[in-house]
Amino acid sequence: MRKKISAAILAVLALSSWAGAVTLRPGLWYGPQKIRDARIAAVYGEQEVALPYLEVQLWKGLLAGAGYEFGYERDGKIGLDRLDSTLRLSGLDLFLGYEQRWGRFGLFGKVGLGLYSYEQTIPGFDVAGFAVDHKKTTVTLSGGMTFYPVSGFFLAAEVRYVPLNVKPFESEVDLGGFRFMGGIGLAFDIY
Repeated sequence: MRKKISAAILAVLALSSWAGAVTLRPGLWYGPQKIRDARIAAVYGEQEVALPYLEVQLWKGLLAGAGYEFGYERDGKIGLDRLDSTLRLSGLDLFLGYEQRWGRFGLFGKVGLGLYSYEQTIPGFDVAGFAVDHKKTTVTLSGGMTFYPVSGFFLAAEVRYVPLNVKPFESEVDLGGFRFMGGIGLAFDIY
């Protein structure tokens, strides 16, 4: 995963050098992740996740960037035997977006390609042959608003939706859902 993150950051920086005068925007999103599947949500619930990101404003509001979502790790009891289990989710998000600004305020929308991994561990239970440690590629959608209290610094709120339908055993489950996140970031010209 480190190689994918490094490659994504290099791609964002290469794209920024190609575009000419650009604004570099590193930041951090943080907030709760909701699991859409009711059965999985009942066992594991929601968890706060973090998403550090790097984006470049290429031209008149056009954004390109990459971020890594992590932090969802929950324990729960499953099955009739109430076996201990742990569910972990994380993912790399490569995105394009657009931000429209009016003075100190802005609205943005983004569409991305999410490369997610999920892992469910059940100590003492043989799950050979089942994909409980797997990867899934999906589309991500997000939108929100930004506030620039001073030049070069912003506060933001974002709603993200990640559809993540997986089939670890015989039935399909939706590990995706909404993320309601608050964020901070910097914005500075690099060319």
